[in-house]
Amino acid sequence: MDIKVRIATAADRAALERFYSREGLDFQSLSSRNSLVPARTSKETMYVIAVSSDMVVASLKLDVANDPKIGEVGYIQHFEIEDALEQTDIGLQMLQKAIEIADNKNLRALDASVSEERADVIKLYADSEFDEVRKDVYLRRNFRPSPF
Repeated sequence: MDIKVRIATAADRAALERFYSREGLDFQSLSSRNSLVPARTSKETMYVIAVSSDMVVASLKLDVANDPKIGEVGYIQHFEIEDALEQTDIGLQMLQKAIEIADNKNLRALDASVSEERADVIKLYADSEFDEVRKDVYLRRNFRPSPF
């Protein structure tokens, strides 16, 4: 299987929508929000994709924003790989492409937030020399029991 890793273009939008739909995610909502980037500070958004036979088989979203403490930083989110390809090196290739982009843009850092349950993705980041900076705690106060 011939797979190419590259930056998505406008012509890839429909293929990205189909890919994220197969992964159970809504591409429109992914494109419109980013919980890592402070509101209204994103300067640039791009998707790094892996393509085989005109079909997207892996994707990650990369936002570039200004961090007031250190300068321009890349924020990686929505990193998904087709189930059949998860045991290949496609994830490492994707992260290498993101690192190459960050280097070419002279970014100060690349950040990613990953759920603790995604040990496979955390290992990909660790293998690409990302360091764990902190662990976040997600808190919720329920007011009413669910009717279901």
